[in-house]
Parts: sequence; structure tokens; C-alpha cells
Amino acid sequence: MSANDIGNSPKWHRRPEARPEEILEAAAQVFMEQGYAATKLEEVARRAGVSKGTLYLYFDSKEALFKEMVRARLVVGVAAAEERFAQHTGTARQALEELIRAWWQSLDKSGMCRLSQLVTSEMHKFPELGKFYHDEVTRRARRLVGAIIERGVARGEFRAVPYDYGTRGLPGLVLHALQTLSFFTQFDPTIPSREQVLEGILDLYFNGLLARPGEGAA
Repeated sequence: MSANDIGNSPKWHRRPEARPEEILEAAAQVFMEQGYAATKLEEVARRAGVSKGTLYLYFDSKEALFKEMVRARLVVGVAAAEERFAQHTGTARQALEELIRAWWQSLDKSGMCRLSQLVTSEMHKFPELGKFYHDEVTRRARRLVGAIIERGVARGEFRAVPYDYGTRGLPGLVLHALQTLSFFTQFDPTIPSREQVLEGILDLYFNGLLARPGEGAA
């Protein structure tokens, strides 16, 4: 092979056993950087180091790629949390605190809080993706939180919160805090550290949820 041949080699060339996981990782980066509407499959393929044809061997459309990326990055975490809760033998508070801490660490480390913002900002243009995200991620995670809270109420650890807001309010606390830390820290010099924000969430959430003296389980 001549020097010219090397210089003209496609940049996506890599080992033939390139796996779909590499494509999903590249997709997560591109979707979160550019948004769903602006993302091009050519860019995902280039970032993954494969040809567009190879990408289509695994995912036949941008929608299919997005959904599988969400499943691989978020739904798998919810499934793991469901499994942990099914085997949990401690108190409901311990189970819920472990869930919140694990959720915080996972979303913060992976930057997946940006994905939630992406869905929120674009679902009016792509309602089918909003419904998919709600069904596969939001509703499933909410069901898990609700099950832990129900156990706590039945045991007298927690009080029943009106309108099921103990379940519905938790994702907003976590996601909004992480998004604020990700996007607005440079504008707010007084913002607490990540550890302080997490401890603040736990304090606020549990002091609003713990059973009050004289109140029984609803």
C-alpha cells in the first residue's frame, strides 16, 4: 500500500468485529451534543469508526438507534434497581436512599441527565419518542419508587403523600439538580458541591416523607 493509499483510507476503518455497543456509545455522545433532530447517522457511524452500511446492519433507522441507546443506557439501570429491591431486606428508607444514591451516581457519571433534557426539549416535535421514553424509563422508574414508598407506608416508616407526589416529585428533584450542576455552575459561584446537593435532596425528601408523630399509615 502506498503512502497515498494510506492517506485516502476511510477514517471509519477498524477491526471487522466492531460491536453494536460501540455504535450505541457514539450515538449517546452525538444525540446529547446535537439533539435528536440534528443528529445524522453518518456522524454516528463516523464517531463509532464504522461505515454507515455497518450501522444499518444493526439499526435500520435513527429512531431505532435512539430507542436502543435509551434501553442500553437507562432502562438497564432501572432493571438492575428492580432486581436489587426485590432482594432488599432492610427498611424502606434504606432501600429508597440506596436507590437515590445509585441513580444520582449513574446519571451524573454518564451525563445521562442531558438525555432527559433532550427528550423534554424535542418531544413536541417527536411525540412518539416522548411516549417511548415515558413508558420505558419514567413510568418504570416511578413504579419502582412507588413500590418502595408503599412498603414504607405499610410499615409505618413513611406517611402517605397527597396525589402520589412522593413518587412523582423524586425524579424532578434529582434530574433538575443534576441539570443545574451540569449547565449553570459557571453562572452561580455559590452553588453547593455535588455531594452537598445530593445530601440536600435526601434531607429535603425524607423529612417531607417520614411519618409524623401521631400519624398512622394511611
